[in-house]
Amino acid sequence: MKLLILLGALAAAVPALAQTAASDIATRGVLRVGSTGDYKPFSYRASNSDFIGLDVELAGELAQAMGVKLQIVPTSWPALMSDFSAGKFDIALSGISVTAERQRQAYFSVSYLRDGKTPITRCGNEAQFQTLEQINQPGVRLIVNPGGTNERFARTYAPRAQLTVYPDNVAIFGQIVDGAADLMMTDAIETRLQQRLHPQLCAVHPDAPFDHAEKAILLPRDDAFKAYVDQWLGQRISSGKLQQSLGRWLDFAWNLEPLRQAIDQRLLLAPAVARAKWNVQAPIEDLPREAQVIAAAVQQGRALGLPKAWVEAVFKAQIEASKTVQRELYAQWRHEQAGPFSDAPDLAHTIRPELDRITTQLLRAMADNQTILNSAAKQMRPLEAAALSPVAAAQALAPFAD
Repeated sequence: MKLLILLGALAAAVPALAQTAASDIATRGVLRVGSTGDYKPFSYRASNSDFIGLDVELAGELAQAMGVKLQIVPTSWPALMSDFSAGKFDIALSGISVTAERQRQAYFSVSYLRDGKTPITRCGNEAQFQTLEQINQPGVRLIVNPGGTNERFARTYAPRAQLTVYPDNVAIFGQIVDGAADLMMTDAIETRLQQRLHPQLCAVHPDAPFDHAEKAILLPRDDAFKAYVDQWLGQRISSGKLQQSLGRWLDFAWNLEPLRQAIDQRLLLAPAVARAKWNVQAPIEDLPREAQVIAAAVQQGRALGLPKAWVEAVFKAQIEASKTVQRELYAQWRHEQAGPFSDAPDLAHTIRPELDRITTQLLRAMADNQTILNSAAKQMRPLEAAALSPVAAAQALAPFAD
């Protein structure tokens, strides 16, 4: 019904030939939204299919208003406009700044945020980077992500600085923390968020950025569709709902996402482990192997300053959670009289290296959040693995609950 109302409103607004955007979305039953997944608080790719953030939330609400499903299509800043022109998605939402270059290829909705470029640097260095003149010096090591307005601003206003274009916009702030770069130039809203996530970093005059730009939804050149999106977005702005959502995503426990991801990824491997064991009728429990895993984790954790007892408790919980999933699957397969699985992975050469990678990620995330680990479970999003087994998910999170 919502879709029929939308199409009716659009048809009344403009001639039928202009209805391409809405009619394509209606026929498909899906709103395809391009998003980079690397720009908190707007868009963050937590896993291959899991995007979160303010703009992802907005995309879902717009799709719901249109009566269609949402599909997030991964893109990147260098490929944003070429992917859009190639028709890979209908609209884009990712904290996108309105620029004249982008406006030559697309429409933008009404703006939902005004922001501007400002530096972020290691705390104590703020006085060195107050002005563009200070930054535009041969001895200054400036770092930016590729292909977007950050790189364009840096090349335009700091051509004499030593510019590094770093490909990972999620890990880029660690380069400043580690001393590999002096500062990054980015949107003020991002500097405010990243200084909270990285206490070693400080935003430089985020309330007085070097320039100003609007953030909006990237749209196809369809007047009627733009009018609909503008009206929908305008209502969210005027009601205060958008500002409330922004505040919630700014306060979101972003620093705990790597921890949640590691716990989730480890538990999501349990069905593959079960299939590998089932094919050779191996027992679920392997106490010597479990002891080796825990001992190796304790050794790695010691180098990160993590207490032995804490690491042991966490990894015992992860192992027990995995065994819970495996036992539930074994019971199901026995009931079904299942035979061997053709897609069972090699436990030693495929699964265990992946588990080792996740172990490193989990320990690193624990080390980064030591002060809040005891209450982390209350702040984290639910595990995707809870769909496999709510009992196992609770076991995996138990060490992080009060």
